[in-house]
Amino acid sequence: MTTPLSPYRATGSRDDPAALKSAWPAYLGITGLLLLIIVVLAGGIIWYNSRKSSELMLASADRQIVETGEKISERIRLLYDPLYAIAGIASQVPDMQSVLRDDGRAVMPMLLRALHFYPQILSLYVGFDNGDFFMVTHIAGNDRARLREVLKAPGIAAFANQIITAGQDGVRAERWIFLDDDGVEVGRQASAPTSFDPRNRPWYGPALHSDHVQLSDLYIFAANYGPGFTLSRSFEAAMPGVFGADLSASDLSHFLSEQRITPTSLSFIFTRSGEIVAFPDEARVAAILPHDGKTMVALPKLTQLNEPVAAALFAAYQENGASGTRVFAVADRTYIGRIVEIPARYGRDQLMAIAVPIDEIERPIIELRNQTLFYSVGFLVFALPLYVTLVVFWIDRKLGRGNPFHPVEDE
Repeated sequence: MTTPLSPYRATGSRDDPAALKSAWPAYLGITGLLLLIIVVLAGGIIWYNSRKSSELMLASADRQIVETGEKISERIRLLYDPLYAIAGIASQVPDMQSVLRDDGRAVMPMLLRALHFYPQILSLYVGFDNGDFFMVTHIAGNDRARLREVLKAPGIAAFANQIITAGQDGVRAERWIFLDDDGVEVGRQASAPTSFDPRNRPWYGPALHSDHVQLSDLYIFAANYGPGFTLSRSFEAAMPGVFGADLSASDLSHFLSEQRITPTSLSFIFTRSGEIVAFPDEARVAAILPHDGKTMVALPKLTQLNEPVAAALFAAYQENGASGTRVFAVADRTYIGRIVEIPARYGRDQLMAIAVPIDEIERPIIELRNQTLFYSVGFLVFALPLYVTLVVFWIDRKLGRGNPFHPVEDE
């Protein structure tokens, strides 16, 4: 005789509903404990990797700042060293007054070749002790469009030659000759009286009383009213004088604008007293420079730029007056900054500063951490049902029970 089917075996058996019911808390407890262990281990691994990755990124950022500083320092050296060499060699030319004869045709090829080869040089010139002056200025390129406009030079002009001499009546007059890229004359301006005197310029006096190439302080150029430096050296001749080479600060500004470690990182050059030497946004500096035609003006301060990051880094530097790396905060944002002293040969009392926001350094790590967390949670969600089923079956088998999810037929 067949025994009727029963959803479970006799009371007290291993498939007794009461026994199964009492076993579920054990199943859930063990399963929950295992899940907690997995979650804690996974979370701990993710947290540890994130922390170590952030530390690695900060160390890498510090190294990038150092490398960027070295790159800028090398760029400064490459900008200045050719000017030192040219000023030193040119001052040894025996007949310097030949530049005033025949519109300087004897020396013009040499000057144009130097300006071609070293585009960072704005002008090469000679000032004489009697007030005569001869200058060749490189005016080609978009960066010097304003200078071409001020000089009223033809559109195809690449060089502008200024010559100042005194007539028989003692009146000093200037004339401009414009040359194309091959040195061929493409225009000129009629001679006109001028008050420009090279002996009154800041580069003349210091060089006249020195046997070495002199680097001027930052001052305003007469040609384009822009800030820059002059390297000059005196020469001995029947008419002594000074040979000079101009370096526009805008060349440094353009280079600094290209040195970005992160999208909003900042590099600039300043003096110990907080004056701006070179800043990536040249227009902002130009907007606060006086344009009254004076040679020597008070250079703008970093505080005038309304640039909180630059001002904060300068304030951090003022606290101890030492170069190096430091961390500072601006408007609830943390930055890592580095200040490096520039050798006196390339700028007296000048320093280079680099500031990088830490959140932009950590952003790739945060994105990677979030992606790892997302995929880990997704894996747990999809694997959890299978995992729970396998654990319950395993525990039940170890306890000598049948399938807890299906009743057993009585044979």
